[in-house]
Amino acid sequence: MSKRFARIVLSAFLFTVAAQPQLGDAVTVDRIAAIVNGEIITASDLKSAAARARLGLLTLTPDGTPARTPVSEQKVLEQLIDQKLQLQLAQKKGITVEPDEIDKAVQDVKQKNGMANDAALEKALEEEHSSLDQYKKGLKDQIMILKLVNREVKSGVLLSDQDIRAYYEEHPDRFRTPLQYHLHQIFIPLSTPDASPSFDQSVRDAVDRLKKGADFQTLAQQYAAGADRKGDGDLGNLDADQMLPDVHRAIEHLKPGEISEPVKTASGAHIFRLDEILPSKTRPIEEVRPEIQDLLFQERSADLYEKWLKDLRAAGQVEIKY
Repeated sequence: MSKRFARIVLSAFLFTVAAQPQLGDAVTVDRIAAIVNGEIITASDLKSAAARARLGLLTLTPDGTPARTPVSEQKVLEQLIDQKLQLQLAQKKGITVEPDEIDKAVQDVKQKNGMANDAALEKALEEEHSSLDQYKKGLKDQIMILKLVNREVKSGVLLSDQDIRAYYEEHPDRFRTPLQYHLHQIFIPLSTPDASPSFDQSVRDAVDRLKKGADFQTLAQQYAAGADRKGDGDLGNLDADQMLPDVHRAIEHLKPGEISEPVKTASGAHIFRLDEILPSKTRPIEEVRPEIQDLLFQERSADLYEKWLKDLRAAGQVEIKY
């Protein structure tokens, strides 16, 4: 699920209505916030949903990052209305949610929010005047909505080979590998600030030994041992656009086999040997086909969902009283 589609479909994940009264039912007196096809959303429902939104416990986001963005009550109400419209349709179509699906969703909530157990989740909910039962009800509703959307929207997304090839040709930069450098380094650590004179001498000694023909990797291993490190200084392939500016400047004009001037950092000095330049190139379409399929599927799902929800809203009877 893409981030965009997750934001659209899961935006109501925190917003659950505690009761589903019909007009004419005997209910506790409460201000009406909205009426959706004869079902009431109360002001207390709205305030409870807004509290859970402030808590920011998102559950099924693809990156697992809790969202803690302030949400206005008006926006929450609009999301509650959209949620209720979808739930009404899901119920009409006989969509159900099993208890184990809810339990799994709760486990995902705790894991993604760093909560060790139910008690931690309950405490967080209590602080926002909510409860675990209410939260589980919200999870159940959203799982039901996700099932509905999968059936009504995502099942209608069709992609052809021509669609995939067109996207590939229209976005060539998206599928290019970065310029890379394969580097080895000699790292000379700066243990303490007052060690500067001996440190500078160590750097000069290393440079002199290299100029006299000392083996680069042998020196790298010697200095690594002195710093309680292991290895021969092989840094592997590094993306040019992710290098520190000082490092990039030191090696960008080197030819394979050449050695850089020392680059000093807060932790020590680095002397690099450039082993290989791996130029940027376009990845073949067959390699990126699954990536394009997923991207196009999510984009089109999101577009179809927006239109489908707009049509659902237009076909319903919605009165906002708040």
